[in-house]
Amino acid sequence: MKLELLDGCTFLITAGGGTRIVMDPYMHNYVPDGPPPPGEQSRPPVAEYADVVTISHNHFNYSYAYAVKGVPLLYTGGKLAEIKGVQFSSAVGWHYDTSYGTGPQGYVNMIGIEADGVRVRHMADYGQEELTAEQLEKMGRVDILLTRWLGWTPKLLARVQPRVVIPMHADRPDASMLSQKGFKQSDGSVIEFNSATLPKEQQFILLKPSRVSS
Repeated sequence: MKLELLDGCTFLITAGGGTRIVMDPYMHNYVPDGPPPPGEQSRPPVAEYADVVTISHNHFNYSYAYAVKGVPLLYTGGKLAEIKGVQFSSAVGWHYDTSYGTGPQGYVNMIGIEADGVRVRHMADYGQEELTAEQLEKMGRVDILLTRWLGWTPKLLARVQPRVVIPMHADRPDASMLSQKGFKQSDGSVIEFNSATLPKEQQFILLKPSRVSS
């Protein structure tokens, strides 16, 4: 399984059988066909072919499937599904957003995929300090965790115990990342694992987005 960080929380995942999945596609311009608002970033569109697009929630920066090429199927959570040899699942969590006041706002689907003997869990904009026993049960084993790096993320890692951690929405490491055992910053945007090559000890890999923001 190959994982490429495009930008933000958007990943292109290619399974061993060739199935291509874009997770949480970003909106490349916050104003369609126009410049972004002052202070916001302009970036190239996703512009990748995909068999499946997953969307964790309907915020514009996580659900812009229009920029994905081809005619992909859509998975937004709910029931378990198998699409082109890849297993899809989800667990519901709180959305993290302080822009509307204090505390979490709304829900997100924390979507999981399984292929090549590897389980990936995309946490999207999760906003809980503690996952419930029901959420952990639905998530099951997690080999690769894609997660925002927040104050309580180390607590999440202690509960989920993934083999590989890939921070999202992180352009550079902070002190808490650097303090994690097994942390390394990659010069590339892509990593590749199968069930035989997953590390025995937990690794933290900060990838460089392949869509360079300007």
